[in-house]
Amino acid sequence: MNILKVVKERSAYFIAAAVLTVAVVVPGLVSAAQVTERSIGLSSASAGATAVSYQVKFTVPAGSVGAGAFGIQFCSNSPDTDTTCTVPAGMDTSSASSATAGFTTVTKPSANTIVAAGTITASQNIDVTFDGITNTTAAGPLYARIGTYATAGAAETDVQVRTASAVDKGGVAISITPTIGVSGAVLESLTFCVANATISANCGDAASNLPVLRLGETVGSTVALDSTHLSTGILYTQISTNAASGAVVYLKSANTCGGLKRVDASGCDIAAALTSTFVAGDAKFGVRTGTASGTGSNPTGTIRAAGVYDNTNYKFNYLANNLTGVTSPMGDLFLDTNSLPANNQNMALTFGASVSNSTPAGNYSNSLSMIATGKF
Repeated sequence: MNILKVVKERSAYFIAAAVLTVAVVVPGLVSAAQVTERSIGLSSASAGATAVSYQVKFTVPAGSVGAGAFGIQFCSNSPDTDTTCTVPAGMDTSSASSATAGFTTVTKPSANTIVAAGTITASQNIDVTFDGITNTTAAGPLYARIGTYATAGAAETDVQVRTASAVDKGGVAISITPTIGVSGAVLESLTFCVANATISANCGDAASNLPVLRLGETVGSTVALDSTHLSTGILYTQISTNAASGAVVYLKSANTCGGLKRVDASGCDIAAALTSTFVAGDAKFGVRTGTASGTGSNPTGTIRAAGVYDNTNYKFNYLANNLTGVTSPMGDLFLDTNSLPANNQNMALTFGASVSNSTPAGNYSNSLSMIATGKF
């Protein structure tokens, strides 16, 4: 996974690179009715990543006759259900499972297909998470073909040999990439990038301005955090999407304690700021959002704070139950485009940290991800 790295060497902090997971939806060229509001969110977009969770969402058409299962086929060439599927290199769904109520019966007809049995009715909003999937080893677009079927058996047959027995269906595009700039575009598109300087149009110079920050106050030749300052640093983001319902960005922490963890420590000596701000002398870490600004010749839309975050207070939403917040499987809702398309919208993010007089010396770190998902 591409990460945002936060490091403290005794009293100095470093922040290094941030990015993301993207799910983008494309319309399938099909004769059956289309499922709508289609999206797939990934817990990791890294090529070859294992034990990845795929959160599949779609809405059944109002006039649907209903179904008893849905199937997903992953392809490297096209989301169109009427074309031959090229199996993505290295992808493996054989260990996929679901704990989502009503859809726990899961079969895997092949290494690139999943079938979940369950009652599906007209206008139903389907939201099922599949765990244990291995991503394709090929960076680039990955396509998912979703179909609902009368029975699980019909789904298992159709996702492999295309018997055209789907009740309703649609396509989704996902970007699998190890780079900072992430994009997925087949009819619909989404691009999200992070850098250590203001980003020009279309993420043009993001790759040459890697997001590296150093937090602290200058004392002679040393940069150090101290209890009399809330030290800050800025990273820059840019998002573009033509998704009909815009895009959302989630913030995720690898540390199960949520904040900055000292090597070999059992918890975070520099804690997550939670949902309220902090001041100098508090041993905490957080982030606040900025104000959207367009760049390039035709900027449109906006990007704004979402969830508990805002442009005034430093926050980092950690919840110990790991079901929501920055340590949950999908991360914490962080930014959105106000449910509308956006083009070349920039936002600066200010990260802040402080220590108390009793904060233990040592090396601290956390790995953060920003996961961007389009809504179509």
